[in-house]
Amino acid sequence: MANSAGMLKESIWRDGHFRALTRTAQCTYAQLLSQKDLDRAGMQPLQITKWAKGCNEMSVEDLQANLDELERERFVFYDEDTDELFVRAYMRTTEVTRYPQYLKSALKCAVMVASPKLRHELAVELRRLRKPEATKVADEIDPSDPDPDDTVTEPCENPDGTVPEGCENPAGTVNPDGTLPEPSRERVRVGVRELTLVSTQVGERCAPPPEFCPKHPGGTEDPCRACQRYRVQYSQWAADDAAIAAAEQRAQHQGERDAKRQAIAACRLCDQDGYNGLSVCDHVDRSATARAGLARARAALENPPAATG
Repeated sequence: MANSAGMLKESIWRDGHFRALTRTAQCTYAQLLSQKDLDRAGMQPLQITKWAKGCNEMSVEDLQANLDELERERFVFYDEDTDELFVRAYMRTTEVTRYPQYLKSALKCAVMVASPKLRHELAVELRRLRKPEATKVADEIDPSDPDPDDTVTEPCENPDGTVPEGCENPAGTVNPDGTLPEPSRERVRVGVRELTLVSTQVGERCAPPPEFCPKHPGGTEDPCRACQRYRVQYSQWAADDAAIAAAEQRAQHQGERDAKRQAIAACRLCDQDGYNGLSVCDHVDRSATARAGLARARAALENPPAATG
């Protein structure tokens, strides 16, 4: 059945994490919750162009920026390769475990997710429901790795952003005010777990990881769990690298558009669309040059050169 209403709890406006979002990102989050294609698992098709039409002042680029912000803050995750979007806390917010039919529907929807990235995030949420049937589906869509060497602990939480005692800082650096540096958007998958690499430069791109394990540098046709983990890690790196490259390109295009808008706003010659009459305006005022040329021409006519001979 199509989703006919969005579930947005009143308490979210007192949540510090949500309040830290920009206003447009908050509105986009509310818009995603009200989409008719949102299923019980929190999944829906990625329809950026359609969502941008929900507001006359919203462009596709603006909505894309909102989605990037929401994903960076872990409210939603999306995959442009499979055209899917996942609202992370939706199952817990709607309390699907209280209604057996809702939980059954959510689990049925979960196994239909195509994106490996979203299957991993969805599996994490399913395990948080603490229901045997949900855990079973989580293990099916994103199997747990039994290798303890690959275990990645959750990051230390500290609301004020300072380095608490006993919390490791692998980079060994802090900002001048004693706070932790902003994490980069680089992520690699170790086994089936996600590890965020700490860096002082946001969006820094890294070299590709090995595609196969050290025992099989050229790959192997024999079953190898280590190679499988390396392939998952490499695939995640490739997806993240492509996402960073796309974000850089979008930022460049946005900068060019902003510069164009600013030039049009500051120009006295062209209209709001950047046209001077029927031509595209180059925003160069040539009136002063024309006046100076006219003055020189008049001076030459008034003071002709003396005849010689």
